[in-house]
Amino acid sequence: MTTQHAIDEVDIRERIDTLVESVRTRDLDGIKTMFAPNLVSFDIEPPLRHLGAEAKWNNWIKVFTVYTALDYEIRDLTVQVSGDLAVAYSLNHISGTLQTGDKNDYWLRWTAVFRKIDGTWLITHDQVSVPTDFATGRSKLDLEP
Repeated sequence: MTTQHAIDEVDIRERIDTLVESVRTRDLDGIKTMFAPNLVSFDIEPPLRHLGAEAKWNNWIKVFTVYTALDYEIRDLTVQVSGDLAVAYSLNHISGTLQTGDKNDYWLRWTAVFRKIDGTWLITHDQVSVPTDFATGRSKLDLEP
């Protein structure tokens, strides 16, 4: 017998699959379905905190603007569900060709808090980061899982 917990985990994983496919296909409408209106995002680009889903959408628009070719994958995804809250975290890989013709290829860390709102799992908080080399003060974009 399937528990509600297992059903919710499958639902969240399917929603994350939708997010990945939306990024790969540059489908902003698909991305918009993922985030709660009052999202708080600690995204990889400044400022330190982005408030509201529209700010997150604008960050994805910037990504789509700077890449002529783009690929995105999620690895080592973990989903933990408790009632109407869930946490998902993974290592995410973004790669592609920039408008300048340069290639870009790096791994980042992603954590998302989901909340079930009106029957739909939406991201209410996310954090994207890359490790920092404290000796140089620079991001470590050459690390791989």
